[in-house]
Amino acid sequence: MQFLNQSLGFFNKGHFEPIDRNFITESYQALKPIEEIQNKYNKHDNDSFLNELRDSMVALYLDYELINIQKHGLDAKRSSSDEFLEIKQVSFQSKTWSATFNDTTLEKAKVFCDIKTTLAVGVWNNISNLLFIVYGKHPKIGLYLEQKVKECHNESRRSTQTIGVSKLIKEFDFKMKPIDLKEQELINLFNLKFGHFSWENHLA
Repeated sequence: MQFLNQSLGFFNKGHFEPIDRNFITESYQALKPIEEIQNKYNKHDNDSFLNELRDSMVALYLDYELINIQKHGLDAKRSSSDEFLEIKQVSFQSKTWSATFNDTTLEKAKVFCDIKTTLAVGVWNNISNLLFIVYGKHPKIGLYLEQKVKECHNESRRSTQTIGVSKLIKEFDFKMKPIDLKEQELINLFNLKFGHFSWENHLA
């Protein structure tokens, strides 16, 4: 088989700019101290390093002291009881602030029907600024995920589901915990993004 030379529309996607060498230099220099921390604590996988850092911060704010350092299972646990925390991380810059469930299985879906499981969504501005956490539990979340897993299985596609933070608050009675925002700033932010609602009744 020989290579083709095609006029595909896909080649026109994206927006290409000259590489900013100052950005590269400054970012590289800023990352070198982080590399020292990775070596010190033997955490060399970049994604795992950042995920563990962020998950641990969310967990501590919600009084969970144990973090799962493996890829499978829930993310955090209380040391004094069988209470678990599943943590989702969202960028403040995202158009939708949603908990995303990738490759959900029936086993994982059933976990959210269990009273021992709390779901938390941390919303971050930039790499280290945790603005607020939306968290709570509701058995209908597990039922929703279970239904979607079965639908995807019947259609032979991956099960990836999203639930927006406004839905978690309005329909599943989740709480909002401001971290690097004041309470009124958080309420104003939600009013601006999602419209007026009794957000203040859901402050932790």
